[in-house]
Amino acid sequence: MAQVAHIRYEGGALLLPAQDPYEREVVFQEAEFCARRHGSVGVQLGRREVRISLCTADARRRCASCRNFVGAMTFLVDRHLFCSHCAKQSLGCEGR
Repeated sequence: MAQVAHIRYEGGALLLPAQDPYEREVVFQEAEFCARRHGSVGVQLGRREVRISLCTADARRRCASCRNFVGAMTFLVDRHLFCSHCAKQSLGCEGR
């Protein structure tokens, strides 16, 4: 069965294929684009859920994995705040 990513935002949703690391990277890029446009999106990839939001308050928060600052966008995965790089790794976007 093919894996599908579900991107939800206020006023709409997208379904995209997410079989391999390349397709998951495309999903991640589209979700970031939608978050910039709508302020916040939810992404469901299999059983994993991510909330991507514009960082409006304290942009000096640190990533739960690498401890770098998260920057302008926050990635909430399993109630942990991640930077873009670590969020991508947790979702299997980077094939290694």
